[in-house]
Amino acid sequence: MERLTDLTVTEFTDILASNAPAPGGGSVAALFGACGASLAVMTANLTIGKKKYADHWNNAEAAKTVGEPLIEQFRKAIDDDTIAFNKLFEAMHLPKDTDEQKAIRRAAMEETTKEAANMPFHTLTLCAHTVAVLEKLAGRINPNCASDFGVGAAAVQTAARGAWLNVCINLQSLSDEAFVNDLYARAKAIYDDVTARADALYRTVDGQCRPACNQTEG
Repeated sequence: MERLTDLTVTEFTDILASNAPAPGGGSVAALFGACGASLAVMTANLTIGKKKYADHWNNAEAAKTVGEPLIEQFRKAIDDDTIAFNKLFEAMHLPKDTDEQKAIRRAAMEETTKEAANMPFHTLTLCAHTVAVLEKLAGRINPNCASDFGVGAAAVQTAARGAWLNVCINLQSLSDEAFVNDLYARAKAIYDDVTARADALYRTVDGQCRPACNQTEG
């Protein structure tokens, strides 16, 4: 199967807009995360080597070292989320004519739904790591790329929101209450933390980027 990450932007968005059940929101959430991590690394690269910001080089290098692997992990999640959904989709279409077939189908759906819930949870954890990279860079980058930094924060927040919704919708159909309660609690804690931190970063940059005549607006 061709990887989604090998498609052009046009090809990817055409598939996304079609009636194909996947890729969907989970893969898009991972894509937003990849964009957020990439913008974080971009701001580090635009700081490193600029003599005016020499005091920030070591910090930017450290942030870049952490940020670059996150980009690749988010990229992998774009495809992995769709793969997980496709497995669930296959389980949904297993035969259910006999009691035995129904039991097999039920077990397969339970297992593949758990996998489908775990994938966006993984994306959520990547968002948490990316917010930490952005926080490390905050106020210590080339100010000419402040807007890029802000877009990175917004992208990570969107990724977290999307991943959270995909965790929740998959948990709805599971019968394993212990699994549901555990994953929900862990996902909610990460979601609340990431979205609040990313929002704070975005608001700071928003204030920095506005023209002087609009500095007092909410």
